[in-house]
Amino acid sequence: MVPSRRLLLKHLAFRAGTIAPLGGLISTAPDGTVEVGWPEVVMRARRLAAGLLARGLRAGERVGTLAFNDHRHADAYFAVPCLGATLHPINVRWNLQETSTVLEHTRDRILFVDAGLMTRGLELAATCPWIEYIVRFGPPLDDEPDNPRPDTLEIIDHETLLDAAEPIAAWPDLEEDALMGMCSTSGTTGIPKTVAYSHRTTCLQTMALGLTDCMRLSGRDTVLAIVPMFHALGWCFPYACGMLGAGLVLPHRDLRPERILDLITDHGVTTSVAVPTVWNAVLAALDANPGRWNLDHVDRVVSGGAAPTEGMIRRFRDEHGVEVIHSWGMTEINPVGTMSPAATTREEAGFEPDRRLRHQTVAGRPLPGLAVEIVDEEGLPLPHDGTTTGRLLVSGWWVAEDYAFDHPDGDRFGPDGRLDTGDVASIDDRGRMAIRDRAKDMIKSGGEWISSLALERAIGDFPEIEGCAVVGRPDDRWGERPVVFASLHEGASLDVETVRDRLDHDFESWQRPDELLIIDSIPLTSTGKIDKKTLRAGLRT
Repeated sequence: MVPSRRLLLKHLAFRAGTIAPLGGLISTAPDGTVEVGWPEVVMRARRLAAGLLARGLRAGERVGTLAFNDHRHADAYFAVPCLGATLHPINVRWNLQETSTVLEHTRDRILFVDAGLMTRGLELAATCPWIEYIVRFGPPLDDEPDNPRPDTLEIIDHETLLDAAEPIAAWPDLEEDALMGMCSTSGTTGIPKTVAYSHRTTCLQTMALGLTDCMRLSGRDTVLAIVPMFHALGWCFPYACGMLGAGLVLPHRDLRPERILDLITDHGVTTSVAVPTVWNAVLAALDANPGRWNLDHVDRVVSGGAAPTEGMIRRFRDEHGVEVIHSWGMTEINPVGTMSPAATTREEAGFEPDRRLRHQTVAGRPLPGLAVEIVDEEGLPLPHDGTTTGRLLVSGWWVAEDYAFDHPDGDRFGPDGRLDTGDVASIDDRGRMAIRDRAKDMIKSGGEWISSLALERAIGDFPEIEGCAVVGRPDDRWGERPVVFASLHEGASLDVETVRDRLDHDFESWQRPDELLIIDSIPLTSTGKIDKKTLRAGLRT
């Protein structure tokens, strides 16, 4: 295949089939662990492409997936966009109403569905009559529902579809601005919003993941893909591994910390990406089972979706020799925006370890091709002094220009190409960006702002804390006052006076919380972030 000047996934994502023929995917689905070499990944994609063309797949058509991370989902990841259609991974944790609302816009005619999610797939087919084909990932389960099915619906086994097809001879030559994928996320209005990605933007994002000062990803790595493939294209890791020839371990739906550690040990994982709640659970499992797992081959892990605490980063470094890289991003930017390794410049490499550690708690510098800025309420730029905070704007090569369908949040995209992220941030004189809070999560008390994120980082490092979140409670006198929700380790106890005393050094009295509510567990959203909407609703009841 002779690459054109256009940035197309077909020139990038199949490279591993040539340069790393002995490497590939390890898929650990409930129906068994499967190893698929990179050349076989290429061939499976070509066979799937032929099967989809036989069912009338057209350029630009959306193809939905309702599935977890496994080799069959990877088939769709490679085949659908390289054919010129648009891959549409659907969040498996959404309810029927949320999913069907999105499908009303995308009109996916072909839907790939994990065998364990066939009940939802059939509900969608009944609700969305335009769905003509469900391609099942994995053998049917014993309890697969025998619901009444529309006469127009055909259910096909994924492997049968591949086995019956002769691989296509060549991928079509597309325009680089052709859409390759769509991902939907929840909006501030509560209405799901959909972001479209082109071949060009996805290629640029994928290549950025291989930069030395991003996360040092290379063909020598084995990556455990904990980030769901239904969330923001799985951070493009299937494509990055296909580009570099890195090994890719796909864990399906079981993400218990003990299983994550088993996979890391059994498959020689060198790096992985997950939200802080996952990494904190992994640390707790390591504490509870000393000597059970070997992490000697793990070089670094990436923590995204929320800020890791300094304590978490320190424990990985000092107790397990693992570097934590903090990353920030959004579905609207395809999705990775910043990375914060321990050192990215000669100056930082000369810092003593604890000074470097403090840099790892901030979001870091934007990847090449992106720019960040902070502005005041009038849109005027603010100084980059590391302390002044303002609304964070981002622009660059892979930032979306608008939502794919008309949405009330569309005014976040400025005419100058800058996206209002909804975050409050600071930027220092070396270009390092720190998220101080979500604008909607800032607590205004007595006319002054309190950062819920800063309180969460500090309280999250208390030894009693398993998980915590800070939200504002309406207050007649002050407007709002901070309330801490916390889940504690077994046998631990904590009271609000102790919390306030421990925060005395870093927070003024008026910034410290007035109330501590102990709960069994911190509620999380479908992407593993703290569900503050649910916590706020609990305060009102």
